[in-house]
Amino acid sequence: MERHNYEEELKKERRLVGNLIHEIDYKNQQLSEMEHKYNDTTATLRGLVDGLLAKINSQDSCLRDWELRYNTTVRQLMDENTVLRDEFVEEIRKVKSENVKLKCELSWQTEETEECKSHNDRERRRLLIEMEVLKENLPCQNVVEVDKTSSAQLKENLPCQNVVEVEKISSSQIAALRKELEEKSEALQDLESRYNYLAVKHNLTNQELQDARKESINGLKDMLNSRTTLGVKRMGEINQKAFEFACSLKFPNEDWQEICAKVCSSWEQNVQDPKWHPLKRILFKGNLQEVVDEDDEKLKELRNEYGEVAFEAVSTALMEMNEYNASGRYAVPEIWNLKEGRRATMKEVIQYIIKQLKTHKRKRKCT
Repeated sequence: MERHNYEEELKKERRLVGNLIHEIDYKNQQLSEMEHKYNDTTATLRGLVDGLLAKINSQDSCLRDWELRYNTTVRQLMDENTVLRDEFVEEIRKVKSENVKLKCELSWQTEETEECKSHNDRERRRLLIEMEVLKENLPCQNVVEVDKTSSAQLKENLPCQNVVEVEKISSSQIAALRKELEEKSEALQDLESRYNYLAVKHNLTNQELQDARKESINGLKDMLNSRTTLGVKRMGEINQKAFEFACSLKFPNEDWQEICAKVCSSWEQNVQDPKWHPLKRILFKGNLQEVVDEDDEKLKELRNEYGEVAFEAVSTALMEMNEYNASGRYAVPEIWNLKEGRRATMKEVIQYIIKQLKTHKRKRKCT
């Protein structure tokens, strides 16, 4: 009986061992399939990573080439503009100086000619009077002789012996001066046309820089934040923290956050309203410039009700809106130097991009 039980237990154990062996074989087969899939996936990922690295290296090379071309072009244009501007200013100065001299000389020659003519006229009138006196005092038969004598005396007493020649000489000098003045005017027009060409070229270069800046803003707006040196600031948008500070002081026992949101939204609508233009022009260091009109009724009410901080926030937004989008009256993004509180230069933007690329390369080498 015990032997029979033992055999039954042994059979059960054998069946269990067989099942375990079968299950182990099945698991090993699954493990082999998973390992094969893992190898395939790893190879695919490695190919993708290699492709991405190659693409990044290509983009890095393109960016370096673009940066080099940009810096070279900017330097060349700046040097060329500086040289041409200096030449233009010097030529304008010379032409103006020559024009002044020519005008003075022409005026002097004209005055001299007029004075000579006036003197000749006075001498003619004096001699004619003397002739009339002589005619009245002499007998009639000698009148013809007196006329001849007076005519000879008239010619002898003229200060300019040949009036016609004097007039011809003065006219030729005036004509020469006028011709020289016309030549200088043509040279001035040529310089003006060169200046207009340079102005158009400058506008094209400036437009190219503006397009590059817009692309930089679009490409970096997801990378920049308050922890980086550069950030994207919306020009013409009111700084809400100023109203939060003002409302927390004005409504300490109320839900000042909700009040702040409503007040700030209302003033943003005012800033974007094209019918509201609280700016005035003043003369500063010889130039006209626009500033905020502090006597505007809305701004005076804002300053009295919410204080200087809120007033400054709205004034800053107004000036930014007037500078960046006076016609559209909506906030526009701009790359901002958060540390120094000013508009970032293209040089700073490019330096930031290069720094990020170098950091990315170091991390990639470490991995």
